[in-house]
Amino acid sequence: MTESSRRLPEFWSGLDPADRWLAALRGVALLGGAVWGMVHPLDHPFDHEAHRQVVWLFLTFAAYSALLYVINALRPGRLLLLYRIAMVLDLAFIFVLVRITGGMASSFYLAFYVLIALHAFYFGLATGGIAALLAGLLYPFVDSWPPPIGLSDLGLRVGFFLLVGLCMGGLAEREHRERRLVEQLNRELQEKQHHLTEAQEQLIRSDRLATVGELAAGLAHDLRNPLAGVSGALHVLAGQLPNADPRQALLAEIQSQIARMNKTLTDLLWHARPPTPQYLPLNVNEVVEQTLWFLPMSSGTGIEILKRFQPGLPPLRLDPNLLHQALLNVLVNARQAMPNGGQLTVGTCLRQNLIGKGKVVEVAISDTGVGILEENLRRIFQPFFTTKAQGTGLGLAIAARIVEQHGGRIAVESEVGKGTTFRIVFPVPAEDRAPAHDDAPATDSSLEQSLAKPSRGIAP
Repeated sequence: MTESSRRLPEFWSGLDPADRWLAALRGVALLGGAVWGMVHPLDHPFDHEAHRQVVWLFLTFAAYSALLYVINALRPGRLLLLYRIAMVLDLAFIFVLVRITGGMASSFYLAFYVLIALHAFYFGLATGGIAALLAGLLYPFVDSWPPPIGLSDLGLRVGFFLLVGLCMGGLAEREHRERRLVEQLNRELQEKQHHLTEAQEQLIRSDRLATVGELAAGLAHDLRNPLAGVSGALHVLAGQLPNADPRQALLAEIQSQIARMNKTLTDLLWHARPPTPQYLPLNVNEVVEQTLWFLPMSSGTGIEILKRFQPGLPPLRLDPNLLHQALLNVLVNARQAMPNGGQLTVGTCLRQNLIGKGKVVEVAISDTGVGILEENLRRIFQPFFTTKAQGTGLGLAIAARIVEQHGGRIAVESEVGKGTTFRIVFPVPAEDRAPAHDDAPATDSSLEQSLAKPSRGIAP
């Protein structure tokens, strides 16, 4: 089976119902022509020449109709243009048909009405009006002059051409407007359903957090004080042993595990009861740059960091400590996804908001690591969800909580074996949409002072 023969069935199945009706009507016209060819000689004096001309005319109609659909099947996307070409050819076909079958006495002039109505309904008022105007200009020339039916009847027929085109075109325009309105309402409904689903998920997360908060408070009270006592006792014991004593290594390992347990409790408490953001006007590029400075301290070897910052980003009012923590959690997650090294790309840009008005500042963090399975993507920001043997499942949940606190959004896209990209976006306030200059500081000195303080809840 050739490529062309395969495309034709695909083309027919891909047509809209309206397009199929138009194609079917052409088939009906051909069938009507065949019936006329058989019946007409029985009712009228047989005219071999006229009969031969009509047969050739219908064969021509069939040929160019088939050619138009074949062209669109082989080169899709041109159906509307081909329909307009077909309108001109159909007008010429009807004109010649009426002329050779009796002129103004021929009943085939009614085909003009069908042609005008179809194009008015399919294309609208403008095309319907053009089709009616062309038919009105052609029709007076189908017979001798002066018209045998009289000027009044001729004017009546041409007037009805225009009336059909305008009426059908007007109705079509109204139907098209209502259809567009319904489509717009459907899109808005889907968007509101999406927002409602997000709100429901947020409500479920909030309910979980309330439960976690009660649990975390109890754990902090019952575990942190004993852990502090054990750590202090170990410190005293280590001070009583010589530095070369082999037991010093065992005490250091115990202290390390106590610090790890204490950090897990700190993460749990922070996520359950996050601090209130202290908003400052800041330049996102500066915070990302300073956060990257912390990453190599805990990153493995073989990781190449690429920076793609857009200069001139507008300042945003965010908490620098919390933003630093959210970015570092995502960066650490990206680092851990590349145990054998890879490429970490961090970029910023100012772009149009895709789901609302205005603009947003986007921070994109991409790695070339192992990727995330499809079934895990929807759960990646849920508290305590982790695929790591020693993870707490709070790092990305904390990052998402911080971003949402600041009115932003965080999304992830991943392909197993190729890598993952996290996108964090913050809306730009209307009054701050003019770009800031990177050579002028976008924040006060409190930004650097804030970032100099130790961060909480950061995975080591």
